[in-house]
Amino acid sequence: MKVAVVMNAGAGSIGSAKCDERKAEVLAALTAAGIDAEVHLCEPAQLTRTARDLAASGVDAVVAAGGDGTVSAVASALAGGNVPLAVLPLGTLNHFAKDLRMPLELGEAALAIASGNVTRIDVGELNGRIFVNNSSIGLYPETVIRRDRDRKASGRGKWTAMFLAAFRVLRRFPLLKVRIVTESGTLRARTPLVFIGNNAYTINVLELGERAHLDRGQLSLYMIKATSRLKMFWVTVRAILQRLDAVADFEAHAIREALIRTGHRRLQVAIDGEVELMTPPLYYRSRPGALAVIAPRTLEVSEPAPTPVPARGDAA
Repeated sequence: MKVAVVMNAGAGSIGSAKCDERKAEVLAALTAAGIDAEVHLCEPAQLTRTARDLAASGVDAVVAAGGDGTVSAVASALAGGNVPLAVLPLGTLNHFAKDLRMPLELGEAALAIASGNVTRIDVGELNGRIFVNNSSIGLYPETVIRRDRDRKASGRGKWTAMFLAAFRVLRRFPLLKVRIVTESGTLRARTPLVFIGNNAYTINVLELGERAHLDRGQLSLYMIKATSRLKMFWVTVRAILQRLDAVADFEAHAIREALIRTGHRRLQVAIDGEVELMTPPLYYRSRPGALAVIAPRTLEVSEPAPTPVPARGDAA
């Protein structure tokens, strides 16, 4: 088995000082698993282009070595094709790797790639941009922007900066006026947060962020309708005491596509943890079976696997 590994040289979880050391560890783990591998270090802006070039070089798989941002960038290059994505989880949270049931220890993950199955899973698409986990508007992207500014200015750690940023954003509590058109109808609301997931997320507070399936051909739309900090507080309290989908000010919908309009000319949008400035309307859709992946044999998949959906030229 011959693979090309794409490693993010600028990943905060790896650090530039340890990058060469981590590269050697990745190569050693894959070699020990019987995999013929070449490791390519590249800057964040080059991840997708590098993965696309490597996929055309005749390798059996392209391995994303890093966190969710790295995985998303590599998946963007591979979606719609037949060269599978494999994942070595080297990030902080590794949401996609966990949902793929990939072991988090490097040596075990390499063995899982060597012995895994190739299957197809869904991706989400936003105005032509691929995502494997989720996208959101409102509180979360605002918090990420403030966190990154604070880290750059103060040198604070990621979690400390995130906590302080969340506190500041919640004090201001910005609301978005949205109109969301789905195949089932139209939703209108003033909301602090709209969340679109690639397939359904578990929404019990203690398990928030997990997915049982990656191949159901759907998006999950979650929206909080609290219009004040006090209402937001009680939504949180009630969510701790019961399932979040039973809370009055929380809406959950299973959809295949959505068109989101706001009064903003430009909007900060979180896509797999990274924030981009985008021009509404925001057109989301599920692309069932668009991404081939190497998954551990423990992953349950639907049969038969859905066929890929070609990208639409006009996303809006």
